Amino acid sequence: MNTSDWYKVAEEHKLQTPGLLVFPERIKKNIASMIKIAGSKERLWPHVKTYKMAKVIDLQMEAGIRRFKCATLGEVALLTSCGVEHILLALQPTQEKLVEFIKYQKKHPSIQFSTLVDNLDSLVIFNKLAEEQDVKLNLWVDINNGMNRTGILPEKAAKLYQVIVESSSLNSLGLHVYDGHLRPLDLEDKIIQSTNAFEAVDVLIKTLDQNGMKVPTVIAGGSPSFYPHSLRSNVILSPGTTLLWDLGYKRIWKESPFLNAAVVVTRLISKPNKNIYCFDLGHKAIASEMPLPRVEIFGLEKAIHKGQSEEHLILEYKQENNFKVGDLFYAIPYHICPTVAKYNKAYTVTEGELGTPWEIEARSYHLSF
Repeated sequence: MNTSDWYKVAEEHKLQTPGLLVFPERIKKNIASMIKIAGSKERLWPHVKTYKMAKVIDLQMEAGIRRFKCATLGEVALLTSCGVEHILLALQPTQEKLVEFIKYQKKHPSIQFSTLVDNLDSLVIFNKLAEEQDVKLNLWVDINNGMNRTGILPEKAAKLYQVIVESSSLNSLGLHVYDGHLRPLDLEDKIIQSTNAFEAVDVLIKTLDQNGMKVPTVIAGGSPSFYPHSLRSNVILSPGTTLLWDLGYKRIWKESPFLNAAVVVTRLISKPNKNIYCFDLGHKAIASEMPLPRVEIFGLEKAIHKGQSEEHLILEYKQENNFKVGDLFYAIPYHICPTVAKYNKAYTVTEGELGTPWEIEARSYHLSF
């Protein structure tokens, strides 16, 4: 098969649409690129939210990666089933979630568990539950260095860190710093902005050290700032989208070595008017939080995306063609993470041949009902 047609499947009639395809060999190459950028597998603490699949976790573990981040209790359950070394729930839990999280920690003593905290009110709850359940709760102080989504400002974090250090039921593992807001197109600008945003974190680390509180580890960045933080020798790196890649990141990091390893398939279902084409690729099939276009369809790059509803995607395409209702098309989503979460299974494709589908096990937010 031509390398430019890497995404095509030989037996297209076997594909139900809309559908999700993943490419294991490309995922393996992306894992190798992650390790190369990081400098070692030990520096990586990847996030699983992008793919939510045991098979992708298994591929990383085969490459020597043992620690993972997640965002939901469903992903915690997935990671425990894979037998990873350490699970970081990288979303500060409310009391209800923490109760379930501690149950899992007690149920799986061979796995290390940790989570985030960014305020004293939550910390009081965490400490009380840890005492009641007779567990040691591992915590990272979540730092807001400009994104303004979660985290405590660096200049206010020392007191919070001190409370953790002084508690007999809590254990401080270090700082967690996510700067997903830094997305300049130029690589040098990325490095400069990342460095500037991290200055306050460096000041915090120095302040804590001067007061007798060492910071064992700092987990910094995600996929957008993966490369800039790789240049910083004293941090752990936490990419996630790098496993599957998508159109959004491809456009903001053009120099990246990562390959698109996930594709959606769709069929033309109607030609309701001249130059108007309708596909079965609605809101329920691809991430739709951004303005149109939300996907790039191979062979229709010059089409105008006119509208999208729950089950339909409408394109205007004026170039001469022989498209027929029922024709199959392949597309790259702008945002792969929410797209994957819309499917129960993914087709696997190797050199154009369909393999055993992969379950997307962690679509649920919960451990159980």
